[in-house]
Amino acid sequence: MKLHRKAGLVAAVAALAATALYSVPSANAASTSWNGPAPTVAGAVSGGTLNILNQGDFEHVDPARNYVGGTLDFYRFFIRTLTQYRTVNGKTELIPDLASDLGTTKDGGLNWTFKLRTGIKYEDGTTATCADMKYGVERTYNDDVLDGGTTYAHDFLANPTGYAGPYTTPTKDLTSVTCSGDSISFKLAQKVPYFPYVTTFGAFSPIPVAKDTKQNYDLHPMSTGPYKIESYDRGKQMTLVRNSYWDPKTDPLRHDFPDTIKVKFGFEQNALEQQLIADSGDAKTGISLDTNVITNIGSVVGNSKYADRFFGFNSPYARYLAINMDKVKNSNVRKAIQCAIDLKTVLLAAGGSAAGVYANSLIPSNVDPAYRNFPVCGRDVHTTPGAQVAAAKKLLVGATKAQKNLILAYRDKGVEPQRAAAEQAALQAVGFKVTMQKLPRAGYYTAVGKRGGANEPDVVQTSWGFDWPAASGIVYALLDGRTMTKEDSHSNYSRQNVPGIQAMFRLADKTVATDAQEKLLGDIEQKLIQDYAAVVPTYIETSNFIVGSGLGGVQADGGYGTISPINAYVKK
Repeated sequence: MKLHRKAGLVAAVAALAATALYSVPSANAASTSWNGPAPTVAGAVSGGTLNILNQGDFEHVDPARNYVGGTLDFYRFFIRTLTQYRTVNGKTELIPDLASDLGTTKDGGLNWTFKLRTGIKYEDGTTATCADMKYGVERTYNDDVLDGGTTYAHDFLANPTGYAGPYTTPTKDLTSVTCSGDSISFKLAQKVPYFPYVTTFGAFSPIPVAKDTKQNYDLHPMSTGPYKIESYDRGKQMTLVRNSYWDPKTDPLRHDFPDTIKVKFGFEQNALEQQLIADSGDAKTGISLDTNVITNIGSVVGNSKYADRFFGFNSPYARYLAINMDKVKNSNVRKAIQCAIDLKTVLLAAGGSAAGVYANSLIPSNVDPAYRNFPVCGRDVHTTPGAQVAAAKKLLVGATKAQKNLILAYRDKGVEPQRAAAEQAALQAVGFKVTMQKLPRAGYYTAVGKRGGANEPDVVQTSWGFDWPAASGIVYALLDGRTMTKEDSHSNYSRQNVPGIQAMFRLADKTVATDAQEKLLGDIEQKLIQDYAAVVPTYIETSNFIVGSGLGGVQADGGYGTISPINAYVKK
């Protein structure tokens, strides 16, 4: 998932890392808590307005196109998927959402069947059907039109007819998805024992064919949750109001405490921090989904004045640079970039030690057995994070037709410009000429994923939190060449497609959900960092959020690695 995607689980669910892929609860183990209503939130009351104050607009809210952690959390107010994550009192678990169980498989994960809840209605009162669920999956195949989303449906589902989406091949059928009574079944191309984790994503949500407005569906997806979009002025404001057709008895996750949810966009980092700290105006009943406390962290951490509304927690999100292998073809030039980056100045620009810890890998250190502490540019970055200037210069001198002109893409959000400036300075110090490509907050990941064109970046500043707590929820999405199309790299921002590496991925396919697969995916990532310099890990983020004193029910959510408003209420 980006922190941008993708999704990721925080420390509360990190304990699942060793077992999550082997212990999806069976339908026979169903808990009564899998039925609605959702668990009680102590002290919760109804009424009032919840204010969400963000720097940038959502990349997408169309469930087929959303792959950003904070949005994946937020859009649960109106988007329901087959399965979901639920965090209660710091414990995160996988639960059925529109399904009534976590799926059953009789062949180790090649075929899956989920029973669906009955009586689920959209915001207009019409009934959500199994056919709608199938169509929701099918339209994700048209990622030429609906870009930005996950590729898991394409990656995992069998497709013997060459189905390419309802817009492209309307006369064909995605035969691997079938409906029978109150059940939906999926035939996969290979065994995926952890498939119920995959079905938490928006690709597995229902969409009525008659309401599919293609790209415009991003402005008003049909709600099956407790709220619906009343108005959405892109880049400025979104307003949610209650969905009268939502039935809490069918929902084991959600509540509808606030009368209204107002989302406002366009804030600047420090100004928004100051407003939340001051606890005034909209911020008193406010929360930000995209703004960590960074510039004011020193005055907040450890201060008892803010203790009851400050949330600090370890995050799974890796901040890193992806080096475009389509454009920067010489591996010595890529290694020079890797050696040149000064992790100290990058982390300092992000807020210092309170913002995170140095990283050699995109895999968090608690994800076993995939993670290993290998050296990058000949040093342990945890103890020697500074730039390796001499090594970088030597690599450039030895590179045939060395490419010294680079385009560095970064998002105009928070401290990302400051981090990019630190990276530019480090690269220029060893002999590169760096053109800075500042891109808008909304649509950033879609833009940097596009392949071709004179302005395609050579280096992309990006981030990632795992889609489930294992290397399979990281390495496939970020580094597997099979996820790309000719026009779109998806989340493989390095455009990695080395034949030898792809052979290793195919081998990993055959060892699904085992320690052997995790170790092999760890090998793939290590080789791509050390031998091919496809990416430059910089740090694993620490999250620090502050919310308004007028809110209750806010928590660090184990499902999406961020602060969550899903159970928030406005205090009386």
